[in-house]
Amino acid sequence: MTDYDAILAKVRTIITEVIEVKSEDIQMTASLRDDLHADSLASVEIVMALEDAFGIFIDEAKAASMRTVSDLVEAISMARQGAEASET
Repeated sequence: MTDYDAILAKVRTIITEVIEVKSEDIQMTASLRDDLHADSLASVEIVMALEDAFGIFIDEAKAASMRTVSDLVEAISMARQGAEASET
């Protein structure tokens, strides 16, 4: 399993914990609002849970611009790369 796959797996788990949706319905292109029916509160809860799970920080502007599952995975991947770069 690649790092990207591991991130996606954890994102799926967190989304299913926050909103009532089946894991198999969570595709990379799925819109949080339109496809997964996450309202603004659920979206904030998802971002907060992702920050806790991955030990990262996603700023408010970035969080507000994330619309799809792919956006979430990319933001986590980038934040983790930034954290790794600052540790070296």
